[in-house]
Amino acid sequence: MTIKSIMMKDFKCFEALELPCAPLTVLTGYNAAGKSTALQALLLLTQALRVAPDGRKLALNGDLVTLGSGNEVIRRNAAQKSLRLGASSTEERITWTFDYQSEWANRGLMQLADVEYLRRGVPEESTCKIRPVNGCSQLVSAVRDAIFLSAGRTVQIEMFPVPRTSWHPPGDIGAKGEYAAYWYLEYADEEVDSARRHPEDGRETVRAQVDAWLGELFPGSRVNADRLTPDSPVRLTFSSSKSSRWAQPANVGYGLSYAFPMLIAFLTTVQGSIIVIDSAEAHLHPRAQSAVGRLLGRMAGAGLQIFVETHSDHLLNGIRLAVRDDLLDQSDVVLHFFGPSDDAGKVMTVAIDKKGAISDWPKGFFDQTEHDLAILAGWE
Repeated sequence: MTIKSIMMKDFKCFEALELPCAPLTVLTGYNAAGKSTALQALLLLTQALRVAPDGRKLALNGDLVTLGSGNEVIRRNAAQKSLRLGASSTEERITWTFDYQSEWANRGLMQLADVEYLRRGVPEESTCKIRPVNGCSQLVSAVRDAIFLSAGRTVQIEMFPVPRTSWHPPGDIGAKGEYAAYWYLEYADEEVDSARRHPEDGRETVRAQVDAWLGELFPGSRVNADRLTPDSPVRLTFSSSKSSRWAQPANVGYGLSYAFPMLIAFLTTVQGSIIVIDSAEAHLHPRAQSAVGRLLGRMAGAGLQIFVETHSDHLLNGIRLAVRDDLLDQSDVVLHFFGPSDDAGKVMTVAIDKKGAISDWPKGFFDQTEHDLAILAGWE
């Protein structure tokens, strides 16, 4: 199942927005323009469905996002002290309305006021006004099980924790990547879906494929993990080449540690999973950023739905190459450009053709290199 759109009304900078989505949805643009807000609309619903499975409350602060109180998330000048969040798929459309309650202000909660639920083929007059419970809706289940990897990751430690709650579906590496080592060890000898394997490495296991993809980003690199008991923390080590000794993450640089959780999510989650990544290019050199763009394209083409927020032209070009090389169809990629902060909430969708070309480049859309080179050449 693929989310086709994310909806929000009176949420932070957005008076109203329905954001089209695809197997690979890319959000880019100016700082403070609404990129993170658009993804937070989805992540808030994920957090709410995990913390309060009955859907009666919206938890504004939790493991995925921390947004403060209702006053901080309801759009300034909104007509009502409420906001709406929702999502749609080919078969379903769900919108939740949450009210601000002053007695809950210090608890970071909002109260469910209404749910609108439409299933394809059900007449509009039969719209459900009760909440769709977990298990009754594929869309609700998909949103609840979405995986988020933030830009700030827990990487420079020696021992990594084990998930202790049912909130973490298989492959959920945690918002800071803190559970990646656990899932690696759990799935190390499991078979990876053939479409997600490295094209030049025929080995089938997660262990082998993690090394193959790490080697694509950092030639020669490998990873290993171990623990004393099933419930004890996991020790993670990396090697930068076959001749290098094994070292803890703090001694191999940020790049390996930042890329590792992303690879674990791609290789261990179930087919159709939603993965949200903030700054997939973080701490990677340009060649690796481009390789990650191609990797995103390959994984989206292999049946995962990926949302990525990025400022990297190298990553964008990697995605364009993935389209050109038929790793995924052009219709399976959507690029959203968020305008300057003084025009926050304005979103432009940028088209990409089957050769990976972009014809209409909005001002500010990965054009800084050309501007700087023109100045250096004396053209401006």
